[in-house]
Amino acid sequence: MTRRNPLFPYIYRLGMPIFDRLFYRRYRRTAMSHAVGRLLMVGLGPGTDLLFVPPAVVSVAAVEPEPAMRRMASALARRHGIDVDIVDGVGESIPFPDDSFDSVHIGLVLCSVDNVGATLAEIRRVLAPGGRLVVLEHVRGEGLMGWFQDLIAQPWSWLASGCEPNRRTVDAITAAGFDVAGLHRIRRTLVPPPCTPHLQGFATVIDRDG
Repeated sequence: MTRRNPLFPYIYRLGMPIFDRLFYRRYRRTAMSHAVGRLLMVGLGPGTDLLFVPPAVVSVAAVEPEPAMRRMASALARRHGIDVDIVDGVGESIPFPDDSFDSVHIGLVLCSVDNVGATLAEIRRVLAPGGRLVVLEHVRGEGLMGWFQDLIAQPWSWLASGCEPNRRTVDAITAAGFDVAGLHRIRRTLVPPPCTPHLQGFATVIDRDG
């Protein structure tokens, strides 16, 4: 497992509300609007995305490896009366059976998992046929931005608890067996480098027999 910065959960919890008010709140709401049915949230963090679960969702479960983040998310859920089953786990080994969910949400998660391919394979495993991968991720940019992200990737990864800002996320989602027609790139955002541009929308499981 990538060595984690033990202070990061607390830095994230203090700083993210500012970014949410400035711009992330609308990104989160738009991404979450694509969730339906039985929803799994991978890498729940402090639980902010729970505030935007749409009426089309009938149940919510979540996987989060950091104890501090699980405590924060549980407290938020209690304050807002949100029914969610939060379990300890990582994206590379999701502790739920095959075909358990109609939607899986990843919000600023794939940048920091140890193995993107293994995480997406697990997500595809727990999704029912035709299920949705609901996405809000920052990804590698083009031109000078991509060059800068490549340059800063290693020190940034330590500072931000494993976050790698130069991951080619669309390629990875496609390779994992998803139709990415419902994803779009937000090229210009108020999010500061190196965590921009963003990917938002949903990808659909391609028929395993197709």
